[in-house]
Amino acid sequence: MVKLLAKLGRFKTVAIITFIAVLASIAVTSSVVVILNKFGFAIGYELAVIMAACVPLLVATPICWVLVSLIFRVYQVEESISKPVSYDSLTGLLSRQAFFNSASKYVSLATREKTVFSVMIIDLDQFRLINEKYGHSAGDAVLKLFANVVNSVARRSDITGRLGGEEFAMILPSTTTGEAIEFSDRLHSAIDKAVLKYNDSIIKYTASIGLTSFEPSTSVSIDELLARADLALYQAKQEGHGKTSTFNPAVRRIAAG
Repeated sequence: MVKLLAKLGRFKTVAIITFIAVLASIAVTSSVVVILNKFGFAIGYELAVIMAACVPLLVATPICWVLVSLIFRVYQVEESISKPVSYDSLTGLLSRQAFFNSASKYVSLATREKTVFSVMIIDLDQFRLINEKYGHSAGDAVLKLFANVVNSVARRSDITGRLGGEEFAMILPSTTTGEAIEFSDRLHSAIDKAVLKYNDSIIKYTASIGLTSFEPSTSVSIDELLARADLALYQAKQEGHGKTSTFNPAVRRIAAG
């Protein structure tokens, strides 16, 4: 409701509330005048209607303006507090906490409905070298560019967040392992084409991707799925830069051993 009022704006909101108040006042006053006149009171109908319209205009308008202003102020404060928590200030993607909240809710839903989906962890390769060679502002520009590339490839239903530094995570709803691999191929291709022109330099980068999929017959948490994707990411890094690797239980056994 508050969001609707925010879209309308302060002036329109006050005007609508005042208009409703005037109509209600006229309706009530007219009914009272009709009833009283039936009992012998000689009340002028036109004068009563005019007074019924003027009183809300004079009283309701300033009161509504003050109340609506307070509501808008509270709404703006809430928005300013919640937005930094929900979105990463640099990339505009979901923050770490917001991603985990959204991902956990989706995993619970997919578990109940027995829906397949895939999870990705994406890490920009040799990102430290970019910072060392071109400066941290160039590194920030690369992160922003990557976020734009992801948004250009991802669907509206996909959940994308920045876990920290140059590491990102994605939930791909209703996506099998094969479909997730196809998505990663499109993402790699888009990254290759997205060259950053920074000052007098041209900066190119690659990303390693680890992915795993949720099968309806299993029941795992988002933490377990991200752990599997992280192991797959480790395998992708071992294979070189700009690679995608899927979760392999054998790799976990080797790592654990």
